Amino acid sequence: MDSQLESQLKTHKKVSLTNLYFNRFLAVRYTTAFFLFLNLYWAVFLMGSLSIAIVLPLLLILFATLTSFEQIKLYRNHQNHLRYASLFYRIMLISVIMLIISIYTPLFHFFFPFLKYSQEALNVLLGILAASLVFTIFILLKLKKIERNEDKHFKRIQAYQEIIN
Repeated sequence: MDSQLESQLKTHKKVSLTNLYFNRFLAVRYTTAFFLFLNLYWAVFLMGSLSIAIVLPLLLILFATLTSFEQIKLYRNHQNHLRYASLFYRIMLISVIMLIISIYTPLFHFFFPFLKYSQEALNVLLGILAASLVFTIFILLKLKKIERNEDKHFKRIQAYQEIIN
């Protein structure tokens, strides 16, 4: 009976550690899902406008999907460096900066043909893009910290490991 209890305790510790490592990327998962749906809606509106600019949100959706699959694999195989997530968020950074610049140029109608060029539309669009820029920078910084094991979650995992060992 004692060995069975010991085995259960060992399994519980292992599962707990796996979950803790997996949860280091919680913000990345939620932000990726946010961008996946944001780009999906943008693609749908561009499809309705029959715009060639649909290539950009479709590309972003592809990389967000690859990032999501990479996140799923993390549960069984923990690693610190996420190739697809890093690539996706770098592409997002470039895209968002490019879109912020484009809303004040004639390219506005190329990327957003479904919107009327008005101050209200510009304000809403700029708000969404500014929030996207902040999220993107936040996630890129978080990914760098995780890669170097400098994130707060890693310190909690180490403290937990000291307690259970």
